[in-house]
Amino acid sequence: MNNYIINSFILQEQYSLIDIYNYIKIRYNNLVEKNDINTALIKLIKNNIICFQNKYYTLSNEGNIILNDHKYYYSKIIINFYKKYNKIHKKYELKEIRKEQQLLRNYLTTNKQHMCIICDKKLPLCLLETAHLKPRYKLNNIEKNDTNIVEFMCRYCHNLYDNGFLAICKGVLQVSNSLIQYDLYYKKNKLIKHYNLQNEKYFIYHHDYIFKKNV
Repeated sequence: MNNYIINSFILQEQYSLIDIYNYIKIRYNNLVEKNDINTALIKLIKNNIICFQNKYYTLSNEGNIILNDHKYYYSKIIINFYKKYNKIHKKYELKEIRKEQQLLRNYLTTNKQHMCIICDKKLPLCLLETAHLKPRYKLNNIEKNDTNIVEFMCRYCHNLYDNGFLAICKGVLQVSNSLIQYDLYYKKNKLIKHYNLQNEKYFIYHHDYIFKKNV
């Protein structure tokens, strides 16, 4: 429900309860009830994802970040679909859009231990991903090419980090309370071995704007 509400802000110009209800009913679920949407909106307001003024709702800064994350996620799906099924444009690849990615990957491969910075697992390169510490769409051109913007993460830690369930603050691992219900063994307040002052500002941004401490 929360994802439906946040996605509804893509096309709507005014965001009253009725606007959001009609959008979700037409686009996602025609059995949805207004009370369910109202309950979800109240929860999003409490988590500072949505703001309310008079009778209209607007996305907070954190809400806009989540919305942009959704756009980025779906854009990757569209690009991969295009690459797979359009034989005429085989040369069109994601790496052409993110030209710096291979350079950053090469830097990590050459200069960093082949292990996940969060869980400390030593893994072959095929299982280690080049993880941006701050969302790429929030970076300026200098930051995009800064070798300190990336670290190795395994696929599990990378996904949890990108979605705000894990964060690093002043060299210490922060774990969202929402992960308690799952069989994930992340130790709160664990010291991160390869934290350094060069990548600190990127970790701080992620902690302040992406991390979901109490969700």
